[in-house]
Amino acid sequence: MSEEVTVPQSTTKDGESHPPYGTAAESDAVYARHVSASHVALLPPQMNIHLGEREGARVRDAYSGEWYWDCWRQGSKFNLGHRHPAVVAAYRDAIDHVDSGTWALASGYRARLAEKLAASTHHALPGVTFGVGGADAIEIAVHAARAHTRRTGLVSIAENSYHGGTDLCLSLSGISAHRRERYLVGSTHVTRVPFNDLDAMRRAVSRETAAVVIEPTPAQAGYPVPLPGYLEGVRRICDEQGTVMIVDETQTGLGSCGGGVVWQYQQHDLVPDVLTTGKGLGGGVYPISAAVMAEPVWDSYTRDQLVPHESTYAGTDIGCLVASAVLDLTMDAGFLDRVDRLARRFADGFAGAPFAFSQIGTNMGLRTETPLATAVQLLEAGVLVLPSGSDQVVPFRPVLTLGDEEADTVIALVRQALG
Repeated sequence: MSEEVTVPQSTTKDGESHPPYGTAAESDAVYARHVSASHVALLPPQMNIHLGEREGARVRDAYSGEWYWDCWRQGSKFNLGHRHPAVVAAYRDAIDHVDSGTWALASGYRARLAEKLAASTHHALPGVTFGVGGADAIEIAVHAARAHTRRTGLVSIAENSYHGGTDLCLSLSGISAHRRERYLVGSTHVTRVPFNDLDAMRRAVSRETAAVVIEPTPAQAGYPVPLPGYLEGVRRICDEQGTVMIVDETQTGLGSCGGGVVWQYQQHDLVPDVLTTGKGLGGGVYPISAAVMAEPVWDSYTRDQLVPHESTYAGTDIGCLVASAVLDLTMDAGFLDRVDRLARRFADGFAGAPFAFSQIGTNMGLRTETPLATAVQLLEAGVLVLPSGSDQVVPFRPVLTLGDEEADTVIALVRQALG
């Protein structure tokens, strides 16, 4: 990153300026004072970017003026890039007509989005409950599984899985051991097993198990490919034990996995009992998530209840209008075909490169023994990524709306930086 320069600030009609502070140092000082001093201290200087302008697949540092290709996508929140015109238009139209609405009343906007989510599963999962973030969706899914089975036990993946920051989600996440210890989070009802190990899964799941909670590929592990028959085997084990299969597609779904499908599970011969989604569902402009359920589980969860998940900002009218626009884009066959071609372009572009990588669609992982150093190398080349909690991979997620020339530019920058 180049030296800090003084950047002119623009002012809104309400008197707020963009960026909010005149220099990066001033911004960091206030952040450290009121948000997190350790966050600022632990960021390597080269990675301490302050987002200013953002458009499509690129973001600009507010103080250095440097532009970066966003290949982090913040866990797929920015699948459609930054400030996608159709998403921004839906947001603007929404706030011209509605506000957040209320969870205590039935909402047509909520109904329309639920209808579209059900259609994205080919109506195999017709029941929907909304949350604000991915952790909400997992909590809803587990509550539904326990209501349906009347059991408490849970099974999740041991290494590099991540489901959110609530106590329940931390107990399920393989990557969160240090946070469980720090926050005194117990894992009384949770058994964690290795990914791609059906024997371990079979030993762990029993008649006491309410649900298996699994990402179809652990994003923080750099999207390792599931072994042939693995996910189908997990489905069979769940069926044998009367256990609910919860598939967390917060970081894999909404078209990002390629193959011409909306959800990664659709690349396999199975249907989960519950699908969870978030992040990209809000198009990068509004927080919204959902648990999408098979009829029996949904019925057990919602029967004789006004609202089973009471949350002030879950499934707001504004959020549902934004997410509806996201699904209209994401479910379009032309869009899905384009994502598939983009994924193949990256596979071809990285073929023979001096680094190993895993790939499921546009979801990739660069294999490296020095994730932080690798992320810094890429950032200095103009490609924004962040290392995950794994010590052997850097998640690499180019924006799904990249054009061919843009993709070729990113590929060249990565090969040059890591060559």
